[in-house]
Amino acid sequence: MNTTSEAVRLLEQALNTTRQATGTIDQLIADHDYQDVASLVSQAAAALLESAAALMQADDAAALEAIEKADDLLDAVYDIIDADLDEG
Repeated sequence: MNTTSEAVRLLEQALNTTRQATGTIDQLIADHDYQDVASLVSQAAAALLESAAALMQADDAAALEAIEKADDLLDAVYDIIDADLDEG
């Protein structure tokens, strides 16, 4: 039987792992072509996980704030991709 607290625990675990992955991406020994995009996507993923955890805790204000942060990060991803396509 699943509980809200178990869902929140798993979301927070995923959030911690995602943040660790973002840190690793940001500190690669050798730069990668799409390192900046990967970092932004993983940051957006973290924001969405934060939102899901907040929703499970009935904190709709924090959830919306996290979704807006994810949206801004994904906008930045699209800006980079669009700029790369325009150059090519």
